[in-house]
Amino acid sequence: MSKPFYITTPIYYVNDRPHIGHTYTTVLADVIARFHRMRGEQVFFLTGTDEHGQKVEKAAAARGISPKELADEVVANYHELWKQMGMTHFRHIRTTDADHRDQVQRLFKRLLEKGDIYKATYKGLYSVSDEAYVTETQAKELQAQGLAHQLVELEEETYFFRLSAYQDRLLKHYEEHPEFVQPDFRFNEVKRFVEGGLQDLSISRTSISWGIPVPGDEKHVIYVWFDALLNYLTGCPANGWPPDLQLVGKDILRFHAVYWPAFLMAAGLFQPTTILAHGWWLMGEDKMSKSKGNVVRPDTLLRFGNDALRFYFMRDMQVGHDRGFSFEGFMDRLNADLANGLGNLASRSISMIQRYRNGVVPMPPTFDDADQDIARQLLEVFPDYLEKARANDFHAALGALWAYLRILDGYIVQAEPWKLAKDPANDPKLDAVLANLYRALRATALLVAPVMPELAQTLWESLGHTTQVAETTFHGFALDGPAVGPIGDPKPLFQRIDKEKELSELESAAAPPETKPTLDVPEIREVVDADTFFKVDLRVGRILEAERVPKSDKLIKMKVDIGLEQRTIVGGIGKAYEAADLLQKLVVVVANLAPRKLMGIESHGMLLAASDNASKPYLVAPPSDAQPGFLVK
Repeated sequence: MSKPFYITTPIYYVNDRPHIGHTYTTVLADVIARFHRMRGEQVFFLTGTDEHGQKVEKAAAARGISPKELADEVVANYHELWKQMGMTHFRHIRTTDADHRDQVQRLFKRLLEKGDIYKATYKGLYSVSDEAYVTETQAKELQAQGLAHQLVELEEETYFFRLSAYQDRLLKHYEEHPEFVQPDFRFNEVKRFVEGGLQDLSISRTSISWGIPVPGDEKHVIYVWFDALLNYLTGCPANGWPPDLQLVGKDILRFHAVYWPAFLMAAGLFQPTTILAHGWWLMGEDKMSKSKGNVVRPDTLLRFGNDALRFYFMRDMQVGHDRGFSFEGFMDRLNADLANGLGNLASRSISMIQRYRNGVVPMPPTFDDADQDIARQLLEVFPDYLEKARANDFHAALGALWAYLRILDGYIVQAEPWKLAKDPANDPKLDAVLANLYRALRATALLVAPVMPELAQTLWESLGHTTQVAETTFHGFALDGPAVGPIGDPKPLFQRIDKEKELSELESAAAPPETKPTLDVPEIREVVDADTFFKVDLRVGRILEAERVPKSDKLIKMKVDIGLEQRTIVGGIGKAYEAADLLQKLVVVVANLAPRKLMGIESHGMLLAASDNASKPYLVAPPSDAQPGFLVK
C-alpha cells in the first residue's frame, strides 16, 4: 500500500466552544485534503482536541464538573461543527484516548532510558496562561508589557528534555530543508530563535493532577506540550509517517518547529515535510478571544451555508498573514463573487444553452480570434490554479480564477448572444460562445470542488453530469472535450444577501456577552508634581526598521526617527505586532530615558503603549499628519 498524503491540524484546547479561528484551520486542512484526493492521491487527515493541563482543570473546577466531563462536552461541539461543515477527516484524536496515553508514556520512558530526559529541580517563574516555564528574559518582557500578574513563582521537581543538545541538529535540518516551515518569513523567526540558544525544556509538573502520569513516577504529570505534540504519532496510520503537511497557527509555531522536531530527532523518527503557519482572524486589531468578548462563532455564519463560509475563508485569507474579519466584508465577498459573479454567469450561460440550443451543448466548427482567446486563457488558468493550490495558496488560486470569470462576463457583453440568436447566419459564432461558456463553467466546477463541494456538485449536475465531481481527477481532464449530454435547467448556486437586513442580526449575534469582561485596570501610581512630569521628553517618532530579537517572541528591535536623530529602541511588543507591520508607523517615544540593555541590545528610549494588566499593548499613535521630532505635550 502506498503512503497516503498525511495532513494534520493542531489539536484544539477544550476550554471553550470553537470559533472561526479554529474553524479556519480545519477548513483549510479539509480543502487541501480534498484537493489531493482529486489529484488521485490517498489522503489521511487528522484533527483532534488537547484535553489535559492546568487551564482545563481550573475551568472544570469552576463549573463543578470533572475535566473529562468538560472535555466530552466541548468535543461534542467540535464533532457537530465538523459534521455541519462536511469535514472529511479520518480521525478526531483526543489526548485522553487510551492509545495516546500509551504512546506518550512509551516514548517518555524510551527517552528517559536514552538520557534525553532527566530529573532536576526547577526554581523560577511559570506562566499560567501559556502553561510554560518562563526564563528571566521572558519575564522582563512580560513585565514591560504589564503582564507580570500572569506569572507565579514555582520551585518543584521536574523532568527536563535536553533541548539544548539539539540546537545544531535543528539548524542543520533547517538549512537542508528550506521547505520545512512556510511561509519563509515565519521560518526566519524560527531560525533566529534557535540561533539565540536553547535551554532544556521542562516536560512535567507535580502541582497538577489532570494529565498523563510519568511512568514509574506518578506524582509527575507529563507537561501538556510533550503530551499534545505526540498526537501526530498516535493518530498516524501504519504506512503514513512522516506527515506531509502540518497546519498550525503562528502563535504555536515555536512548539511545532523547535520542540516537536527535537522530540522526533531524539526518537530517531523522520521529520514532517512542511509545517505551514497561518495568521489570525482579527476583530479590529485583536486576535479573537473569549476574554475580550470579540469571538465570532461559526454557527453565526453557517446560516448562509457551509460553502459560503469555506469560500470566504479561502478567498480572503492569504496563508501566513493576519486578516481582519467583518460581517460587512463577509457579505460583500459572497454577493460579489458568488451571487453576482459565478452565480449570475452560470445562470445566464446555462439559460442561453437551453433557450438557443435546447440544452444541447454545440461543438463549434470554427472560432474567431475572440473565441480563441477565451479558450486559450482557460488552458492557462486551469494549470495555474492547480499550481497555486498545490502550493496551498487558495487565496491566489481563487483570485486568478475569478479574474477569468470576470473576463467571461465581458465576453458575453461583447458577443451579445441574444442578438446572434436572431439570425441563423450567426450560428457558428453563437455555437462558439456557448461552447466556451460551457467549458469554462465545467472547469470551474471541477476546480472549486475542494473549496465548495456542495456548490460545485450543483453546478456539475446543471451542466449535465450524473457523476460526483469530487470523484473526478484533475489529471487528464479534457478542457475542450464534448459535453456528457443535454444540460438541465440552471439551479441557483447562491442567493444574493440582503446586506442591510442581515447586518443587524449578525452584529448582535457576535456582540460581546452582556456581562462584559472585567478589565484588570492598574492602580494609579503615586502622585508626581508638574515639574517632575515636564522633565519627560515625549517625541513623535517614525519606525524605519524593525526585526524580531533572536530567542525572544516578545522583543522587537527598531530603528526610530525622532527628527533630531535615529535611535535604536527595543520594545516588548512582539506578541501584539509583526515586525513588518510596524514599518513607517508613527509612535510616541520617551526620548530622554536612560539607555538600558535588553538581551544584549542597548535601547535608547521607550515607545508609549496602553493596556490594562491583562491585555496586549496598543501603541499610542499620533495623528497621521504629525512629523518625527514633534514634541508631545
